[in-house]
Amino acid sequence: MKKSLLLAIFTLLIGACYTPMNNSGVSTNKPWLEVSGTRLDFRGDQYDSCFQFNIRLWPQEAVERINLSKSCITACCWRSEQNEVVLDFNKDFEQELALKGRARKYSPDKITLKVTHSNFVNLTKVTISPHGAINNKGLLKLSYEEVENPARLAQLHLAQQNRKSVSTEQVYTAPTTVSKTTRQKKVVSKTTISQSAAPVKTVSSPEADKAKELLHLSKGTQIDTYFYQMNKTYNKQGAVFLLSDRLLQAAFYDKNTYLISCHAKARTGVDETNLKAADFPCGKWLVNIIEETITPYDKKAKNIAQL
Repeated sequence: MKKSLLLAIFTLLIGACYTPMNNSGVSTNKPWLEVSGTRLDFRGDQYDSCFQFNIRLWPQEAVERINLSKSCITACCWRSEQNEVVLDFNKDFEQELALKGRARKYSPDKITLKVTHSNFVNLTKVTISPHGAINNKGLLKLSYEEVENPARLAQLHLAQQNRKSVSTEQVYTAPTTVSKTTRQKKVVSKTTISQSAAPVKTVSSPEADKAKELLHLSKGTQIDTYFYQMNKTYNKQGAVFLLSDRLLQAAFYDKNTYLISCHAKARTGVDETNLKAADFPCGKWLVNIIEETITPYDKKAKNIAQL
């Protein structure tokens, strides 16, 4: 019995030797599981750690269905606060189908990642369900089917035709006696008024919530990519970057249009014991809830839209 126990302990120790070592001095059972910081008790034993999943998704569009920071992909999560992460790729399926008339249904629909730690062998372990959903290189590959809502697609097509009809009618009914120079001046004047229009105040309403949701569905991937790249930059410099959720604030801008300001709270520092609170903007966006268009409003938003 004693020999069996010693053999089991020896096997665990040997296995731990072949696991990757993070900057925090902790071994992990997967190369894509990173531990950026730990908390120790008075005896020097770890009782908490901040972990992050350095994984890639295929198809890339699947990232639009999950919150990358809450899922511990673009930000590290403290194990004491969240030791289990559920990636629900079909959570917004019905909503997207109703909004756009077309949506992808992924399989597997949910992937569960559970993180545990053993002080005995200094090993942080992640278990994956279903087993094998993520390979050793951190690639999460999903299959999917395209689902369509014919009634919604017909509705969107009709709305697009009506907008084209109104636009064409405005062009042909414009005064023909106005000189080219005068027309140019009028266009410039109109554009200037539109760009200088200032939001009155932050609002909370079903329309404002719809504008936020449209921004999330359309530009959420680029915004998450922006913070993901920022996190990588901090890690390369040996610094800590702990990101919270994205915060969206809506202000009425013009008819059917809202100005959405995006920012995220974060804590940064050279290590876990010296963190400072910071606010990182992720652009201002104009969202038309009728035409369902999203336009970058400031330079930050324009840069993010190109990611």
